[in-house]
Amino acid sequence: MTNEQLCSLAREGNKAAEEALIENVMPSIRITASNIQKRYSGILLETDDLVQEALIGLLRAIKTYDPETRSLFLTYVQTIAENAMLDYVRKCASVIPASGSILSLDAPPPGFDSEANVTYADILPDDYNKNPEHLFIRKETITEVRNALSEISDRERAYLHYRFGFLDCMLHDQSETAAHFHLSLSRARHTEKAALNNVRRALPGQ
Repeated sequence: MTNEQLCSLAREGNKAAEEALIENVMPSIRITASNIQKRYSGILLETDDLVQEALIGLLRAIKTYDPETRSLFLTYVQTIAENAMLDYVRKCASVIPASGSILSLDAPPPGFDSEANVTYADILPDDYNKNPEHLFIRKETITEVRNALSEISDRERAYLHYRFGFLDCMLHDQSETAAHFHLSLSRARHTEKAALNNVRRALPGQ
């Protein structure tokens, strides 16, 4: 059965045809992903993440492919998949700051005496779980951090809430957080960097 025929069946909801189509185009996708990874080696991309983006593009291609154009499905999907991977590359590149450092939770917030040993990690957990150390935290600084968190996207805020224990007062490592949000570890790292960098930018004086 041709890829074009499999595409027609997959569009009608035939999962076996969809799986056969994925199997047929996967070698081409992996070659393209490997080439893109090498081309943009400075961004520390992982082939599996690129392939995942390409597969999302493939599912979109199944719905949009028009056999009347007389172009082969494989040719069509290669373009869609490569564009999806390049979009992911641009997204990853955008979270790398042009200048300045990524916000560290171990860094002291602005306005604190360095001898107070207060860090962002101290003020991020919920207000109701305070310890004596929190008595030294200025109320306006807590408000600034919370306001900064409200400025980032819902997805990034949800990630940070889970990662750093806003909801259950428990710190979750990157692997656990990646599994919770059904992300690959590299994608979790990119999400965390972007979220922390956006929080830093939203803080007054940054």
